[in-house]
Amino acid sequence: MPRYCKVCGKRLNLGEEHLCMGCFASMPVLEWNPDDGFSPAERILLSERQVQRAASVIQYDKDSNYRKIIYHLKYYNHPDVGVWLSAMGAEKLAGRGFFDGIDIIIPVPLSKRKKRRRGYNQSSYIAYGIRQVTGLPVYEDIIIRTKNRSRQAGLGRFQRWKNATGLYSVARPECLNGKHVLLVDDVMTTGATLCSVIKALCEANSGVRVSVFTLAIANGQ
Repeated sequence: MPRYCKVCGKRLNLGEEHLCMGCFASMPVLEWNPDDGFSPAERILLSERQVQRAASVIQYDKDSNYRKIIYHLKYYNHPDVGVWLSAMGAEKLAGRGFFDGIDIIIPVPLSKRKKRRRGYNQSSYIAYGIRQVTGLPVYEDIIIRTKNRSRQAGLGRFQRWKNATGLYSVARPECLNGKHVLLVDDVMTTGATLCSVIKALCEANSGVRVSVFTLAIANGQ
């Protein structure tokens, strides 16, 4: 079957993967450098004292065609694009020490209803891409969703935080003893979902340390 660029729709040539060369060259990739101060992701999570570091691979803008990468990952049954992009981002971050000291990877879980409808958890595929680069183990059964919620998309900042409160619990707190966890999600907007997961982790085990990796961060954050 012909393959097409997930941004512009142009037919891909041999050797091109997911994006054509033009779209790949112009992709809004973010840099993470521990000597440059707080990253955009770290600024959102400043209130979470357990967070050691945080980074995102690309900038997400709802008015940009690059938003289609996330749409393909979440809604169009192309989880392989999450593996590809997260592995690319992890390669850069690994060379700058981002994964130093991290023990395990935990993807943010979906509700059972969403996972049943979608057929997969996109954050798990992002975690698998990181594992390809780092060799770190992925644990999908430590954090569980305790209830469903309405969609976050389209909600204001306050509504997002209220909507994400109390959604998660820890099924196996003993697995967190002395661990530095890499928490993985697809897009960070206000940080409400991630902070809810971090709170659950820290309530289950006060000694846990957390770093955060997201595939994208919303424009303006």
